[in-house]
Amino acid sequence: MSEYARNLQTRFKLEEAKFFYQQMELSFQDRTKFLYFLDAFLASARSVTQVFKKEFHDDKLLMNWYNSKVEEWKNNKIMKFFKQMRNISLKEHTPKTKLTRAVSFTVDAHLVDRFSVTKISPDGTTEQVEIPPREPVKPSKEKEKIAPPSPKTISYSFHELPEWFDENPDVMYLCKAYLEALEKFVTEAENMKKKE
Repeated sequence: MSEYARNLQTRFKLEEAKFFYQQMELSFQDRTKFLYFLDAFLASARSVTQVFKKEFHDDKLLMNWYNSKVEEWKNNKIMKFFKQMRNISLKEHTPKTKLTRAVSFTVDAHLVDRFSVTKISPDGTTEQVEIPPREPVKPSKEKEKIAPPSPKTISYSFHELPEWFDENPDVMYLCKAYLEALEKFVTEAENMKKKE
């Protein structure tokens, strides 16, 4: 990042949103912290365009370009969705999310007669599922062992979606798509400013 870009408040807000996104990734196991960082991400990311307007309000070329972007974004589901999510976060409540848990692992079938797994549903209910025995498999000459379970995978999905929104509801997926759109916006603005 150039020294010029580093001094722009718009770029600062974008980098701040990226920081909160990274904190969300690091806080996956702690739902409360995850939601704190989600709220901070929504406020910070949404302020990128607001700070841009304040920072460049005297630059007619950039403001005309910005207004054309706003028109373009009216048809962009991601931009529209995050504007709504930020308003909900700021004025009503933290956006409701659903937690999905899954455990995946591998087992060498010739070492076990039968086993069961615990299925954890998004609502938190658990269920024991018995896996029926298989035909015995001849062991290979390599050292036989059961692979350790992989770590639990956890994902969060937005729970309350507008009727018009038909995208993947995964929180991290959508936040990343939003960050990419904002990065493109800020980079284009920086490039236009450099040409002046």
